[in-house]
Amino acid sequence: MECISKTNVDIAYLLLRKGQVYHYLRDRHQILYNYLTGSLVSTIITNYGFSSDVNVIIDKSLDGVVREEFDRYLVFRSLENGPSRQSAMCRLEIKHADSKQNLCVQAADFIAGTLHRHFRDYLPNEDHYSVIEKNITIGLDFFNRRQK
Repeated sequence: MECISKTNVDIAYLLLRKGQVYHYLRDRHQILYNYLTGSLVSTIITNYGFSSDVNVIIDKSLDGVVREEFDRYLVFRSLENGPSRQSAMCRLEIKHADSKQNLCVQAADFIAGTLHRHFRDYLPNEDHYSVIEKNITIGLDFFNRRQK
């Protein structure tokens, strides 16, 4: 985390408390995953004001029709919230990468693990969250409003 914190990287995350998920969605993991991912990407595009191509690299965990549905939904959802001029100028390109082969996806996994531990155990200054906190530019807490 110290190496990551010393780079010029911005971290955006989304926090979902599973206990607050509607009961009818608890067994519909793909619908929930698609919606949350689309919300995060849409927020990133809007906040940073991208007006050119945006590359999104996703851990290669989806296959076949599920991957195609995810890609279509992500493009739709991520561009629907921005200003119409911005959305027309911005094209989303989605790549699915094997985390064993992609160091950036591995770094994202480390960050996700750090965030998970911080919000699950909440041990202020005793976890690695404090090391990367200055790099966090977007933090969406889905049921308690946006934090950052």
